[in-house]
Amino acid sequence: MIFNKPLDHYDFFIQSENTKSHIIFSFIDIELERSKSINYLVNVKDDLFAGQVDIWIDHEEFNHFIEGILKSENSEVEQIRLKAMSQEELEVTFVNQRMGHYEIAYLIKKIRYSQNRLIETTLKGSFDYDSEFLNLLKENLKNIQKLLL
Repeated sequence: MIFNKPLDHYDFFIQSENTKSHIIFSFIDIELERSKSINYLVNVKDDLFAGQVDIWIDHEEFNHFIEGILKSENSEVEQIRLKAMSQEELEVTFVNQRMGHYEIAYLIKKIRYSQNRLIETTLKGSFDYDSEFLNLLKENLKNIQKLLL
């Protein structure tokens, strides 16, 4: 599946070079009063594997991620990370392989209870990022950053 634009104004996506893998962040809600944070439904599809998780991201964590992406063409940036407030739920890392080329490493985890026992499901992997979409990602993240001000 190839995306030409995000699904909504505050959504964003990360797609692989071979277009078989992607991570879609679909905006759900924002909290600006108590604990400044943003809520996303994250869908991961990595070739034939898929999963989704509903997460909250602290505004400082998100702003740090956005600043890393905006500086991503600078060779000083080696890794750019995004973690959910509950760190075990989501971690996405842009790993700089060479100028303009990134590997995306991700981990999503869902924990639930069923019949008095804990069930943990984890999807972890990586794919090469299609840097053709980097400018679009930057523009989408700038819009989201304004939302968190």
